[in-house]
Amino acid sequence: MCNLNLNLKATPIPYCTERCTCARLLYWIPVTIIIMVVMWSYYAYVVHFCWILLTCAMQRVVFLCLFHVCFGMFSWSFWKTLSTPPSSPSVEFQLSSSDSLLYEQERGGMEKSQILLEISRKLPVHTRTAAEAIRFCHHCQLIKPDRCHHCSLCVLKMDHHCPWLNNGIGFSNYKFFMLFLLCSLLYCNYRHQPSSNCGWSGKLFDSCVKLHVLFLTLVSAMFAVTLSTKLLLVKPAFHIFTYFWLSVPFFADGPASEAFDVGVRANFLQVFGKKKVSGDGHSFPFRWQMSSHSHSVMNGNGHYAMEGSVVSPEGVSVTIAVDD
Repeated sequence: MCNLNLNLKATPIPYCTERCTCARLLYWIPVTIIIMVVMWSYYAYVVHFCWILLTCAMQRVVFLCLFHVCFGMFSWSFWKTLSTPPSSPSVEFQLSSSDSLLYEQERGGMEKSQILLEISRKLPVHTRTAAEAIRFCHHCQLIKPDRCHHCSLCVLKMDHHCPWLNNGIGFSNYKFFMLFLLCSLLYCNYRHQPSSNCGWSGKLFDSCVKLHVLFLTLVSAMFAVTLSTKLLLVKPAFHIFTYFWLSVPFFADGPASEAFDVGVRANFLQVFGKKKVSGDGHSFPFRWQMSSHSHSVMNGNGHYAMEGSVVSPEGVSVTIAVDD
């Protein structure tokens, strides 16, 4: 008889994978709530308000047409903000294999800072940490460009992570996010005004649609107030971001809270310019000339050019890229 020695090893249960999957599903709960509320509002407005409550055919047609215009703009901006992934820094900002190995071999903080400083001299990097060190992401192994922050990954010109959209808001989708806020405010105000004007008539309280219309009015008013507050927190210059409220950007000359504020018109064009995405997300104009160790910036084509400054008619000094 043969004796077979079977070495059976228990396969570990992937608890981490299951936990990460459950966490990802939980992140989509706020998005699902928004979609359900929008679907219910569409049903309440179209069916209960327009088709049941309104009796005038012309008024019904006008209300439905205007409503679907607002609903279409809201749906488009919501989908674009939700589906557009945030942009990450280019490969120029990532450490090469040799630089990464050299960085890991160093034990002292001063030596590591000196390595990052030498690498950053070739990059358009002006912002520093509060300790005047180069901003480095240990998770992504890259030098952070100006206005770049880490979420689940490093995001260019990061504003914040929106849980209601389950997406990081930054350079690639900030325009869609602002349009989403504006279209949402328009959508809520339009749902609120007609229903509130017609909702307090005696006919409404005698019908079975009163709960839908009254709740539609209250929910629309609540969201409208919330969105108005959110838009008021954003300065008219379309410039101030959440991270800049919490942490003022530091430079070689010290902190400067309004360094990237180049005026209302210029800030507006950075977000709502003619191009789909204005700039490259790695370098930005300054309100005044910054003294930095780096004397080169990256232009929109991904090439480096010499740095210069120009003074606008308003007396604002702006850093620009000047080709050789």
